[in-house]
Amino acid sequence: MEERSFAEFLAEVQKQRTPKPRKVTNCWGVYDAYKQARKMGWYDVGKAVSEHDFYTIVRQVNKLIAEEIANGNSVTFPSRMGKLELRKIPRGVSIVNGKLKVTFPPDWSETMKLWYEDEEARKNKTLVRDESPFGYKVKYEKFDATYENKMFYQFTLNRFIRRVLKENIKNGKIDSLW
Repeated sequence: MEERSFAEFLAEVQKQRTPKPRKVTNCWGVYDAYKQARKMGWYDVGKAVSEHDFYTIVRQVNKLIAEEIANGNSVTFPSRMGKLELRKIPRGVSIVNGKLKVTFPPDWSETMKLWYEDEEARKNKTLVRDESPFGYKVKYEKFDATYENKMFYQFTLNRFIRRVLKENIKNGKIDSLW
């Protein structure tokens, strides 16, 4: 039997676990905001902005928001549109209705190493858990927001921000609210 490398094994397993790409429909994006601003005569801004400049401004604002979130700071939006903040969630093991409930997430890098070394662990789908006592999530707090239809707004962090946030938490640079 031919021995395969860990990189080949990882590529094979991740190919099996890759979800289908999801397409977002009925969602307003940056281009829709640009069209709306142009249609409304740029509101009270005065001077028209080119599409390239509009995208540059949005990109820079998003970059500043990403840096604040990655550093563990909360971001308050203008005009009482709510705020983004990092929340700490306790993890652990408990018994609920006679069943064991484990809230520790899988540590996928360690699990893949175990599965590579032990074929039986892979067949049994044995998971190695990350046993850190707290989990973190970014919450969009819209309690003080004054707009209507609050349930239609959401924020999703991209992969880059999540990775930087994870590294900062792991290095102990960030602590947050409960």
